[in-house]
Amino acid sequence: MDQASALATLAPRRRPRRRPWARIGRRTIVYALLIAGGLLMMGPFLWMMATSLKTRAEVFGSPPLSLPSGAHWENYARMWDALPFSTFFFNSVKLALLNTAGQLVSSSMAAFAFATLQFRFKGPLFGILLATLIIPFQVVLVPNFILYRILPHPLSSSGNWINTHEPLWVGAWLGGAFGTFLLRQFFLTIPRELADAARVDGANPLRIFWHVYLPLARPALATLAIFTFMWTWNDLIDPLIYLRDTELQTVTVGLSLFKGQFVGKWPEMMAGALVSLLPMIVLFVIAQKHFVRGITLSGLKG
Repeated sequence: MDQASALATLAPRRRPRRRPWARIGRRTIVYALLIAGGLLMMGPFLWMMATSLKTRAEVFGSPPLSLPSGAHWENYARMWDALPFSTFFFNSVKLALLNTAGQLVSSSMAAFAFATLQFRFKGPLFGILLATLIIPFQVVLVPNFILYRILPHPLSSSGNWINTHEPLWVGAWLGGAFGTFLLRQFFLTIPRELADAARVDGANPLRIFWHVYLPLARPALATLAIFTFMWTWNDLIDPLIYLRDTELQTVTVGLSLFKGQFVGKWPEMMAGALVSLLPMIVLFVIAQKHFVRGITLSGLKG
């Protein structure tokens, strides 16, 4: 075998080029499926938007996804004036912010302890914490109500927790299993060398937590904030259980009251539902980048 034949044998074989039309065809199919799925997911939202701008005659006499004859913005004004919707909106924002802040503070501190500190029964305690995730929330509704009814409230004029906002947000400041698990998984992805370097410089665990771990955990914190805000905003059962006065109710209860008192007023009802979605849409758009990154990175290490 001569030298030319040997070099030809040792030379790597070129991979056959993929046909461009095949790649374009696959991309077209993928994009078509994504667009179809997006339109399917947007269907209820588009129906709600179209219904909120129709008259009642158009709602019952035209196809659901048909365009309104004109933009009837007065439906939003009637919805806002029919009930103290501004009060409901303020109460929902207040409770959502308090619950979000409580979850971020308590869950991040508990997650830091489980991820970095060494103490006795660390593993069993974390296992018990995770076990609470499988308990349906309906199971603890009655025990929590009895607990809040028995405990004295030092800041309430009536002396108890019922018919106040405190039962709806105090528990968030005591930690949560989901938030602790999510942030712990993210903290485990942070190199331990950063904490060791800070410890050599004389930093205590609190300073390491505040100056090293929290700045790096912004994606996971944004993810937890969105989840907590969304869960609190959509909560209907807890306000119905603990609140009695109308001025203390939230948006979800307000929409339920509107449906019961104004039967058949679907344009106004859809207008209220659309307004109730705006805070969550704005929050997700603002924190979308951190939200996706937090979901991706929080499960990399067990």
